[in-house]
Amino acid sequence: MDLSNAVRGSIFFPRFLPSFSRLGYCSRRWLWDAELPDFAGQEWVVTGASSGIGRAIALRAAGAGARVHVVARSEARLAALTNEVPEYLRAWPADLSSMASVSALAEGLAAELKKVDVLVNNVGLMLQQREETPDGLEKSFATNLLGHYLLTEQLREAGALGDAVVINMSSGGMYNVSLDLDQLQGGRAFDGTFTYAYQKRAQVALNQWWRERGMNSYVMHPGWVDTPGVQTAMPEFYLATRPLLRDAEEGADTAIWLAAKRPEQPSADGIWFDRMLRSAHYLPGTRAGANGAALVGYLEGALKAVRDRSEQAVSNTSNSESMGSSAL
Repeated sequence: MDLSNAVRGSIFFPRFLPSFSRLGYCSRRWLWDAELPDFAGQEWVVTGASSGIGRAIALRAAGAGARVHVVARSEARLAALTNEVPEYLRAWPADLSSMASVSALAEGLAAELKKVDVLVNNVGLMLQQREETPDGLEKSFATNLLGHYLLTEQLREAGALGDAVVINMSSGGMYNVSLDLDQLQGGRAFDGTFTYAYQKRAQVALNQWWRERGMNSYVMHPGWVDTPGVQTAMPEFYLATRPLLRDAEEGADTAIWLAAKRPEQPSADGIWFDRMLRSAHYLPGTRAGANGAALVGYLEGALKAVRDRSEQAVSNTSNSESMGSSAL
């Protein structure tokens, strides 16, 4: 790990422990109204819904009357989830690290739903070692950021979002870093925790860019939550903080509240946490770096590279088949 990253980490965890842990949640929730949301007749799409926070969001929304289209890679886990409330949950198996799979998902959703009321870009992946997708992308970047960008933009272009609310699930880890495009796919020395943080910082910048262009979108973070991803990707952190971690339902609370209340947001920047809009910057230096337009340019460039790679593969296959036919 880079020394500057280690120093930031040593500052970050003590600084945010009282707020991001279950201590912060319990100290605030007594101020909140206990009104139950009513999502009857609404169509929701929730990614990363087979476990953790996404699963909790899907079940809460379904329990309040929404028809929830749950997206995840594991068909078995999706089946187990939808069996809990079969009349309100619809499974959509998809690999959000594959841009072809994301595009097919968006086409299918737009064709079936016509209108989405709530889109929750929730899925998150933190890796300990660099992995590359068949598209030539770093896997966590493809899953956490590029896939959600493509899904949202394709649904918007298809007219399926309309007056929908879009909720983007970031992470408090983004407070550690600025928006650095060179780090979105891991940079030269891959550090999974900080690569994840850079991607989650990018979600905040992307949400601001969307809001500035009229999309009713929010970005939030859930605090420190006991999820399967935290257990596997951050075992030392998990062991040290397990008694203080929030459960998945507590992590899901602000997403449900945002979908129900759709609060006014006086400025396009900021991040929602425990039902309040917070500053997206606390540590020195995090305001430096790229802006939203540069980020979108980077994402569009990545999508173009994927398309070019796919077209080249098709061309190579056609040439190979043509050569084989000639030989016959």
